[in-house]
This record gives sequence, structure tokens and C-alpha cells, in this order.
Amino acid sequence: MKTSNTYAGIPENYSKIEQSKIVLIPVPYDGTSTWQKGADKGPEAFLEASENMELYDIETDSEVYKEGVFLADAITENSSPEAMVNAVHQITKQYINKNKFVTVFGGEHSISIGTIRAFNECFNNLTVLHIDAHADLRKEYEGIYMQSCLCCL
Repeated sequence: MKTSNTYAGIPENYSKIEQSKIVLIPVPYDGTSTWQKGADKGPEAFLEASENMELYDIETDSEVYKEGVFLADAITENSSPEAMVNAVHQITKQYINKNKFVTVFGGEHSISIGTIRAFNECFNNLTVLHIDAHADLRKEYEGIYMQSCLCCL
């Protein structure tokens, strides 16, 4: 899955888990898409594009990667949506408990469920900003109960 050993091709000394303040977790999952498949290709495309990204951040007037960015192994659990959500939840929570700034990325909205659960268990005051073309907040879709929808957290 990784196109290089580090995120955005940053130097290895900024990518070790011990020194990194930031953890990126790719989740190449596409188990609940109802229209076109391909969301599982999102993390790979993101990582490939990151290698051509400008590393200077105008907002902070710094090169944020120097805080350390660890690229975790991809979460590839895909036996069921519930199993994927549980894997994302457990792994995200492990990194949060190590006091890391965790970002989970993929191409499918359902990966957010485990992420939000992990953050909700670790922080008393949590706000979720949900940006999507569709809210995906219904409890039922085409007669199927959506156990992993955001409204069921």
C-alpha cells in the first residue's frame, strides 16, 4: 500500500513513531459503497499525491512534518463493515492513548465510525465536523438497518 516508506517522502528521521507527534492511518476500504466501487483506492492515491506536495505550511509559517509524521500500516480488515469499524476503533484508540495527533483517511465514509468512537472514548468534549456529499445519517437504507451509521454512535 505505501508508495514510499514515509508520508510525503519526508526524511526517515521525521517518520519514526517514537519521535512523531502525528500519526496517519490509511484505511483502504470499500465495503458499503452503493454506487461506484473504488473508494479503497483513495489512501494509495492520497499517499502517491503527497510525494509531490509542498511541505511548507503558510498558515503556521513552518514545515509541520518536522513535528514527526508516522505513517501507520494500513487497516485492511474487510470481512464485514462491523469488523472494519472495530479494527479502526481499536487501532485509532491505541495511538490516541500514546498522545498522538491521529488522522485516519480512506475513501469511504464508514471508516469514520470507528474513528469517532475512539475519539469519543478518549475526550470529554468532542465536536465532529462531517463533510460529505451526502449526510449518510439514516438509520435504514433500502430496508436494511444501518448498524454502522453515524447516528448510531
